[in-house]
Amino acid sequence: MDSLTQIVLGAAVGEAILGRKAGNRAMLWGGICGTLPDLDVFANAVSDPMSALAYHRAFTHSLPFALLAAPLVGLALHRFYGGREGPVKGWLVWPALLVVFYLMLTGGSLLMPIEVYNIPQITLAITAAFACFFLVIGGLRWLRGFPEKIENVGWRGWTLLALGAIVTHPLLDCFTAYGTQFFQPLADSRVALNTISVADPIYTIPFLILLIWARTRVQGSGWRARLNKAGLILSSIYLALTVVNYFNVDSVMKATLEQEGIVAESRVVSPSILNNILWSGTAKDAKKDLFYFSQYSLFDEERRFQPFTEIPGNHDWLAPYAEDRDVRIIRWFTKEYYGVLPGRKEGGLQVNDLRYGLLDTDNPEARSSYIFSWEVDTTVHPVQVRKENAGPSEEVDMGGVFSRLWERILGN
Repeated sequence: MDSLTQIVLGAAVGEAILGRKAGNRAMLWGGICGTLPDLDVFANAVSDPMSALAYHRAFTHSLPFALLAAPLVGLALHRFYGGREGPVKGWLVWPALLVVFYLMLTGGSLLMPIEVYNIPQITLAITAAFACFFLVIGGLRWLRGFPEKIENVGWRGWTLLALGAIVTHPLLDCFTAYGTQFFQPLADSRVALNTISVADPIYTIPFLILLIWARTRVQGSGWRARLNKAGLILSSIYLALTVVNYFNVDSVMKATLEQEGIVAESRVVSPSILNNILWSGTAKDAKKDLFYFSQYSLFDEERRFQPFTEIPGNHDWLAPYAEDRDVRIIRWFTKEYYGVLPGRKEGGLQVNDLRYGLLDTDNPEARSSYIFSWEVDTTVHPVQVRKENAGPSEEVDMGGVFSRLWERILGN
C-alpha cells in the first residue's frame, strides 16, 4: 500500500511491541522499519525499467528478508542507544553491520528466479538509504543534546520490533491487487489477494488519527496503549471486511459471466482506487484472444457487472518476442492479462496491463485509456521496454475521471 499507510502500521506495531519500554522511540523506529521494504524503489535510479518492476515488492518484501534483516536492524538500534551486547565491539560494529546487511540483501536478491540487472548497485543504494536514517536521527540527537541516561531495551527487544514492523509491511501488501513476492527467493509467484486498493483512506485515516492521539498521551500509560490497540483492531476489522467484499463481488462476477454466456478461462476482480465500494472485473475469454472488462458498485440496484467492454488482446503481435527477457517479465507481472496496441513510435508497441481496467470504457483502442502500460521497442533484438507508464497520461482529464468514478461509486 502507500508509504503513509505503511509508516502508520509500522509505528503502531512498534508501539504495541516496545511502547511501554522504549516510549516514543518505539513509534519512531517502528515507522522507519515499516518503510524499509519500500526502499526497493531505488532500483528505478540505478537499473532499467523492467528490472525495477521485477525487483519492486520482491526480496525486500519477503518473509526471508524480514527474518534475516530483523536481527541486524535490532543490533544496530541496540548499539545506537548505547548497548554493548553483540559479537562486534566498539565503532567497528557500524561498518560490519552495513557490510553484512549489504551481503544479505545482495545474496537474497541474486537468488531471485527473475532476471534483474544491476543487483549490486540496487542493494548498495538500499543499504546507503537505510544508513541515512541512522545518520539523520543521530544528527538530530546530537543537535538536541544527548540525555544523560537512555533506557535500552536490549538486542532481543529491538529485534522483535524490527521483525514486527518489517514483516507486517508485505503482509498488508499481499491484500492489494499489485501483490507482493512474499516467498522470494524461494518462489517468483506474487501473492495478490485483491481485496483492498493500494491507497484506501478508510483504512488509513482512522488508523492515523488514533496513532497521533496515542502519541499525545503519556509514554507507557494505559490510555496510550489502548488508543494504539484500537487503531490496530479497527484497521484489521476493516481489512477483514474487504476480504468479505472480495468473495461477494467475485461471486457476482462469476454469475454475470454465466448470464452473459461468456465462457471465461479466468477472471480477476479488485477494488478501484481510494475505495472498497466500486470494483473492477476483467475476464479472459477461454477461446478467443479477447478480454471483458466491467465494474460493479456495492450500491448498484442489480447484483451484476454491467456493461461489459470487449478489449482485444492482440497477443499475436507480441508472440514473436514472447521469450525475450523484457516481454517475459511483462507476461509474468500481468499474469497474461495484457493487451497490445500500436505504439507511439514506428516499430513500437504499447502493452497494457488489463487487470486495472480502463479510464475510458468507451474507447479501449485509445492508448490513454490504460492506467498501467509499457512502450516496447521491437526494432531491437531482443526487444526492450523503453518506458513504463504508471498512472494516467497527460492526455487524460483527471477531473473528469474522478467525477465519473464518484458517480459510478454511488451506483446504477
